[in-house]
Formats: sequence, structure tokens, C-alpha cells
Amino acid sequence: MKYIDKDFYTNEYGGTPIQDDKFEQIANAAERAIDQATFFRLSEKDFAKFVPRIQWLVKMAISAQMEYFYELGSHTEAGMQTVQSASIGGFSFTNPQKDNKKNLLRSDVAMEYLAQTGLMYNGVDVRETSFIPFVGPFRGDYYLY
Repeated sequence: MKYIDKDFYTNEYGGTPIQDDKFEQIANAAERAIDQATFFRLSEKDFAKFVPRIQWLVKMAISAQMEYFYELGSHTEAGMQTVQSASIGGFSFTNPQKDNKKNLLRSDVAMEYLAQTGLMYNGVDVRETSFIPFVGPFRGDYYLY
């Protein structure tokens, strides 16, 4: 557990009580899920150097993800699988929705917390973009280097 402890989950977030023997396992799974959602940006940097508001939002997201896993009763992809179809005697059941495991593994509440951090940005970061045009031999020719 790199980002969250039981005290934060219980007192600050106020989540559903989780037994001590399951807490660390669920917290680690939730932290992995949040790391994946943020493209591992949390793992790349020292978490203590993030702005306090970002730290709080990440901890709230992890707490929401923990509660989600606990309420569902599983934190693995295999545990999230649903029955597609079954039949017993003359009774038949078919699940009309396709199983989207990617969405099942992430809490909507956790993703709402993370959306406020900017850590889920999927674009390209541009660094040190000072524009220095090189004027070519002809008027109006500009080259970027």
C-alpha cells in the first residue's frame, strides 16, 4: 500500500468497513487499478511531491475503488465474469448485455475523482517548446529545428 492507509479509508473517506485481513489485498488491487487508469503516472513520480489537493483526490479515488471491489466481492477479472446464458430444464436465461470487463474493473466514482486531477490525460505532453524560427535564404522561408 503506497498511497493509502486504513485510517484514511475509514475516517476521511468513510467507506464500508473492510476486515483487517482483506484490507491490504483490496487496497493493493485498488492502487493497481488507479495506477492503470492514470497510465502509471503515480508510479513514475514521488507521490509526496504532488500538490496536496491531487494527493487527496487520488486517495479518495483509491478509497472509492476499494469500496467498489469490496461491495462486488472480487477485485480480479475472473471474479467479475458474469453468466452469459444458462438453461435448466425448460427455463433458459440469456444475458442481453455484453460483458465489458474493462468497465467492470473500474469504479465510476473513482474515475470521477481522478478526472479532476489531470492524471488520466491520454494526449501527448510537450516539453520545452520554445519556438526559435530559423530564417531561410529566401524571404518567408522558416525552418523549425
